[in-house]
Amino acid sequence: MSEKKLKKRAEEAELQEEGLRETAPEECMQEENTAEDFVQEELQIRLPGRTLDRHALVRERVAHILSLGQEPSPSPYNAARLPGFLASCLNPVYLEELNRQEQPGEEQDERPEPAVGTASSGSEPAPLFNPTLSVEELEAACREYIRCCTAQLMRYAEPADELVVESLTTLGAPLTLHYLLTGHIPDEHAWEHGEPDTQLSEFLHSVGAPAEGESALLCSANGYYTPGEHQMSRDKFCKALATRRLRWNRRMERTLNTEAHMAATCGAWLVTPADPLWPRQLNDLGPARPYGLWCRGDSRHLLDVASAPSVALVGSRDPSIYGTEATTHLAAELARRGYTVISGGAMGIDIAAHRAALTQQGSDLPTIAFMAGGLDRLYPAQNSDALNMIVDRGLIMSEVSVGNTPTRWRFLERNRLIAALARHTIVVEARWRSGALNTARHAMEIGRTLWAVPGQINSPNSVGTNRLLRDGLAQTLTEAADILEYDAAAGFELGTEHESEWDRAASSSALDDLTERQGRVWDDLSPRSYRGVDEIAAALGLSARDVMADLFHLGRCGLAESSGTSWRKVRPAAAA
Repeated sequence: MSEKKLKKRAEEAELQEEGLRETAPEECMQEENTAEDFVQEELQIRLPGRTLDRHALVRERVAHILSLGQEPSPSPYNAARLPGFLASCLNPVYLEELNRQEQPGEEQDERPEPAVGTASSGSEPAPLFNPTLSVEELEAACREYIRCCTAQLMRYAEPADELVVESLTTLGAPLTLHYLLTGHIPDEHAWEHGEPDTQLSEFLHSVGAPAEGESALLCSANGYYTPGEHQMSRDKFCKALATRRLRWNRRMERTLNTEAHMAATCGAWLVTPADPLWPRQLNDLGPARPYGLWCRGDSRHLLDVASAPSVALVGSRDPSIYGTEATTHLAAELARRGYTVISGGAMGIDIAAHRAALTQQGSDLPTIAFMAGGLDRLYPAQNSDALNMIVDRGLIMSEVSVGNTPTRWRFLERNRLIAALARHTIVVEARWRSGALNTARHAMEIGRTLWAVPGQINSPNSVGTNRLLRDGLAQTLTEAADILEYDAAAGFELGTEHESEWDRAASSSALDDLTERQGRVWDDLSPRSYRGVDEIAAALGLSARDVMADLFHLGRCGLAESSGTSWRKVRPAAAA
């Protein structure tokens, strides 16, 4: 290329550069700032924070606990205590050290030497909580502290996050929260041995102890506390920690006391895997197990979650008349037999299942609804009447902190909780790309029994359910008795009010002599509560006259007992 052409091109490039500077200086500045921000973020990720010795760590923990009691609001984590409960359990040596530091007008060299074992001494730090506490008080303090740390983690972190799951399993909730809040990274001792405080470490081991004979890999997969059993390197962990802090920084603005006020206002309370009432079924999710669950309702119902049989009913949000009727029939019949009906509280199949379960009295816990947002705002608003009834008689749960609004991905995330908490999952009506099929997939992955209600072959609402049946992924469900018989054959303990009792007692000569209709009447009776003739007749589709005749026959056989106008069941063993 000639020298003349090169000179001309250089002049054109210079003019073009000057024009850009004149016409768009803001754009150039924005690009420079963006590049600078990117470099700063990369530096934070590649050069994570410093480690913190155990003395400095205990100082920050004491300050954190004292901050929880600054406002006299009821604690949502344990209704019987105030936030100041934890402060009252602190080791006195730390409180004395803080008082000495706050004394004005005292020269540094005149102050007494710090007590051995305090955060300022050169020896090992003293225990966080008062060593003179009783075993029960110390356990309560550790549990409450872990509950508060879990509440903050749930507000910052997305559910089933890889880093948080890794950290909770190997370091515990208090250390995980500390690293997220401060940006510090675990030192070699914490990385290998987990929680450095002896009291918290012993408590984490006690509540997260695996079953005897379980391998370390299985223990880690089930969410047990297994310090040192890391799935990622320390370097990768530190880089991931810096990334999460950048991503979740804005969520850290709301204080725990603010959240406590919000939770107390709506009556929400928190249960964590460290609590005795934690639903153990959720541990089957492994790394996808929730960090904790916010709940509304009577906390004693968590005992029923562990003991009562349960079914999840899911399906379309715009069901057909057939789908609504099938849902209502199945949910009511199973709830009357003592099953807890679980669903998502949404429009359509979900709310139909909840409403039907609430009409029955066969279970102490008729229904559970899983929300996709915070429990301070029941969603959708159209179902608020039924959702408030669930609060009165059942439980509403969410893995999302109060104050968070429902989003599309949270609806899909909560489906795994519905599938895990229930023994059976029933898909009533589902389109080919329905969210109900997402719940079905979770149920299959963790080994839950999957059922599908056959639908009309020309209905778009039944394409998903019919394909589940065609591909052999789900069992056909046409009546509640199918599930009762399945559980009886599997050897599940169903309680005294379930139809499978008829199967277990079928060898009794008194029952063998009954006609088919008399057997149906006996099946429908409850051993605990009396039921009227009209109620039994309506449930079975028989005339009151036929039911009355059958009841008198059952009474003569010692299989039923009358209170004058109502009847209840007598089991064959008792009759004998």
